Amino acid sequence: MKKTLLSCLLVVLVFFGVSFPVHGQKGSQELIERWSDRALFDDLNEKKGVHASMSYDEYAILLGNLFGISTDDVYKAYESISKDFNKKSVIKQEAAAKMIDSLLPPQVQTNFGKELESDRPLKRLNALQMMDSSIEAFYHNEGNYKGESIQGNAWINAANVTLTETIIKGDLFITEGASPGNIQLEDIQVSGTVYIEKSVQNSVISRNSTLNQVIIYNANEKASDWSLVWSDEFMSEKIDQTKWTYDTGNWIVDDNGDGISPGWGNNELEYYTDSSDNSYIEDGKLVIEAKKEEEPITDKFGSYDYTSAKLKTKGLFSKKYGKFEAKMKLPEGQGYWPAFWMMPEDEVYGDWPTSGEIDIMEAAGKETSEIGGTIHYGEEYPNNTYRGSEYHFKEGEDYTDFRTYSIEWEPGEIRWYVDGELYQTLNDWFSKGTNQGDKYAYPAPFDQEFYMILNLAVGGWYGGNPDETTEFPGKMEVDYVRVYELTGRDYREPVEPVLEKEELPEDAKQPLEDGNLIYDQAYEEPITVVAQPEDSLHSTLWNFVKLPDFQGDGTISTDNFDGFTFAKTEITNAGNALWSLQQIQKLAILQGHTYQVTFDAKSNTSRNIMTKVSGGAERGYANYSGEKTMQLSDHVQSYEYTFTLNQDTDLGARLEFNMGSNGTAPVWIGNVRVEDITSDQEGNQPKPALGDGNLIYNGTFDQGDMTRMDYWELVLLNDASAEAKVSEAERELEIHPVQEGNTLEDIQFKQIGIPLKQDQEYELTFQARATEDRSMQVELVSKDGQTSYLTAQEVHLNEEMNSNTITVQMPADKTDGEAQLLFEVGGQSGNVYLDDVRLVQTSNPVDLHPLQNGDFSNGMEAWSEYIHFDAQAKTSIVDEMLQLDIDQAGNEQWSVLIEQKDIELSKGNTYSLSFDAKSSLPRDFEVTVENAAYQRYFSDFISVNEDMQHFEFEWEMTADDLTSLKLLMGNFADKHQIVIDNVMLEVKNTNENTE
Repeated sequence: MKKTLLSCLLVVLVFFGVSFPVHGQKGSQELIERWSDRALFDDLNEKKGVHASMSYDEYAILLGNLFGISTDDVYKAYESISKDFNKKSVIKQEAAAKMIDSLLPPQVQTNFGKELESDRPLKRLNALQMMDSSIEAFYHNEGNYKGESIQGNAWINAANVTLTETIIKGDLFITEGASPGNIQLEDIQVSGTVYIEKSVQNSVISRNSTLNQVIIYNANEKASDWSLVWSDEFMSEKIDQTKWTYDTGNWIVDDNGDGISPGWGNNELEYYTDSSDNSYIEDGKLVIEAKKEEEPITDKFGSYDYTSAKLKTKGLFSKKYGKFEAKMKLPEGQGYWPAFWMMPEDEVYGDWPTSGEIDIMEAAGKETSEIGGTIHYGEEYPNNTYRGSEYHFKEGEDYTDFRTYSIEWEPGEIRWYVDGELYQTLNDWFSKGTNQGDKYAYPAPFDQEFYMILNLAVGGWYGGNPDETTEFPGKMEVDYVRVYELTGRDYREPVEPVLEKEELPEDAKQPLEDGNLIYDQAYEEPITVVAQPEDSLHSTLWNFVKLPDFQGDGTISTDNFDGFTFAKTEITNAGNALWSLQQIQKLAILQGHTYQVTFDAKSNTSRNIMTKVSGGAERGYANYSGEKTMQLSDHVQSYEYTFTLNQDTDLGARLEFNMGSNGTAPVWIGNVRVEDITSDQEGNQPKPALGDGNLIYNGTFDQGDMTRMDYWELVLLNDASAEAKVSEAERELEIHPVQEGNTLEDIQFKQIGIPLKQDQEYELTFQARATEDRSMQVELVSKDGQTSYLTAQEVHLNEEMNSNTITVQMPADKTDGEAQLLFEVGGQSGNVYLDDVRLVQTSNPVDLHPLQNGDFSNGMEAWSEYIHFDAQAKTSIVDEMLQLDIDQAGNEQWSVLIEQKDIELSKGNTYSLSFDAKSSLPRDFEVTVENAAYQRYFSDFISVNEDMQHFEFEWEMTADDLTSLKLLMGNFADKHQIVIDNVMLEVKNTNENTE
């Protein structure tokens, strides 16, 4: 039986699986001569000839053979583009190009159809030329092919094909014809892209190969605005170490390997490994396996019953904006916590979560019908906040089947999807670092590069710990991870959230006539006791909460001090959490408003309570104000704190006083007020020094609104004109003189409200440059401009950004709370750039003894304690010594700690720390000096026993910083007592080498 023309064409292309050069466009005679020695030309010649036109049916058969699909599938793909054709009629070249495009990945469509551009009929020769110019090597038979050098594209449409030691200079296509698969790529180098049809994606295995980019395609999918830029299809036998690295262990550690927080800060139980027992490739998927070990895993911090894995792209791949997605199957079981999430490559705005966190997907193992998507942001912990929502699967569906989880992240907007279904859009967040007067300019912190993380945790805050129902091992299977760039359109422009002026609705709890949001300040009404989960909080009056899950117990009554009525909580069982015993009143608060909380409180000894304003269960107990730990004494003291509600309006917020897990000393609370002070915060008020001593607000030009120029003002005199701006990329101030004026003073850039003290010395530093050689002038003057504290200093500028330092000496008889700093740049051409403006007081001598009350002669003054909910301990002063009676030391080193905060230490100084300590049982505990971001300048463990011992340490400070001295005494098994005395912190040598 003679072969048909189309079969012959296909055989010509197949060329017995042997590669052949790319020939490009040829004449018919040259093509005939090329294949004449294959005994195929006669069959072709017996037909109408290579110049005969082709019908739709003939061409569809050819494409079906090329892609390994039926002609019906060819027509189905083509019908999505055009329905106006007759299968028996002659096909024109334009239609032929569209037909093959309908079967190709979008990225290669135009390249393949470039041979077919006219509206003339498609001839057999045209089809042959198109294939000849686009495909060099064609593998249609199973077998092993080795040692080839292919200068163009290679094409596989047969199963059981192995390519070994082959170089492909073009693209590699693996079509649906390769089903059911078993495509082996061993020692292969592909310079172009590997395109794999979706149905065979998990049947391709790569060993020791360099595949450049891999794209899984489905011809039936519509073209997208998103273009793939990074992916892992998990085709290799082992996890690709050029794409993934690991976090290992159970602790967050510092740069020195010293522990900062166990359980990855989330109370997780697992020990993460980089072992193939916990993460591996199987059937074209990444598997992260959580196991319960027969023998605990141990390290220097402790022992762990569970192992798992946490993979990340940090240091290997990160991206700002784009589409990030993964297809995965999650394990079911109490205590499993799988997650696909993102963290900043460089924490440019500060420690967590100031620089942000994006949770694309996280799930609690016992709730298979829902997953969560969240962002974390705000100020550093514990003053952080978050926004997020849950996706609920349809009835009969859950996350134990493969689902695709993704976000689309654009400037000022993040969208969450499950299987392509949009379920959440967020565009309102902020970031505020330490030592700042204002937040970073929007859309910070989500305007920097983030890397991706895949992990399967065991236990933790999100879903609780495993129990007797949990089956091990648990597996998180990941089919692929893909990242896309937006190329079909421009990224959106960020739009800063604008809070419309909002009033409390009439049915909300209203403030009293004196502005207090707290009702029954004098406790004249009954206090509602909430002792069972089904009990409800009173909607407007006081509540006393002691839920059985937290084991707290006690009573609340009233008592009088100096004519005021206080609520007195007597504690019989402190429970296992700070919230084991709570005094709560609900209140209505508005987004964007600032509130002040004030109250009086006491105990009969020294003890702590924690207070905050939070959301209820429906808000996930969101922390609005940050946790405020207040140290009480045996006499009435006043306390206050302020906060701004940076989440949605909450008409059912809660003021909490948390008295659990901290001993049984009673607590009295009275004169409670919560007031909206938003209007008091408006206006240009005098500004105190920032936490690092800087008197200049937003001197780095990255804070405030999106102009990034908050706290600064451009002043133009004598018909001068100029423009001032800060670009998002550079974040330095640019002043462009349009009309320079006559003198430097004609264009001024200034900040007012700077507090200066009499007879004190200050140091002004800043960086500056200009687009051409020119000068500017710097002045420091009084609010009315009549008094100069700094004789005008002229500074020469050139194209280099140079640092400048100017010393300012205030008069002995002059204090000014609202001075002005002026940069004067008029009278000359050339743009001026400013950055890193600082003004700090330098005349204060070094405090040689910065620690207070180290002998405890004034009780607990200047000291505070923290007892975590998993610990029980009591502090007291006995014979002017600090005594800790520790019944339960908790699970963490920091579960029981004593600290003195706000100790100002100076860079270059050598400090000596000494103290005496003993313990009724031999044990170790840790001593640290660290800042609010947990950066440790000193850390060591000491061993104590029943004998009072003296300990002494020295270290050199590497920065000027406000620090805390912490004695961490948790994580010990037995009941015991620790005594500490004679704590001294002094300067041994200053940076000026002064004793």
